[in-house]
Amino acid sequence: MKKIRLWTLGSIFYVVFSFGVSAQDIVPDSENETFKVQKHTVMAQYEPAMVLSVNERIRLKQERLTTIKRRRGILNTLDISDRKRQRFLRELIRNPFSDRLNRAVADIEFIEDQAQN
Repeated sequence: MKKIRLWTLGSIFYVVFSFGVSAQDIVPDSENETFKVQKHTVMAQYEPAMVLSVNERIRLKQERLTTIKRRRGILNTLDISDRKRQRFLRELIRNPFSDRLNRAVADIEFIEDQAQN
């Protein structure tokens, strides 16, 4: 009787947790990603002349994401240790325009610009 209960309980857990694991397989498509920004900001209440429009903020967000993707690709091709690469990638997510990250990527971007000319 105890074995039947254990098998039943085990199969119920297996079914319940297998649905949770399969839900994580779906990766959103970044091409069709729509960006959400606040329509009204707190700054608009006090300084409406300094607030950027919604379209401008969406454009800036898209530029920031393309910069992050480009720099991530550059960091993955560098010949550096894995720890240093992981540290740079974490810093890239936090602040893609930090001084330390800019120094690591500056030489490579300069070389790429010369090759295009």
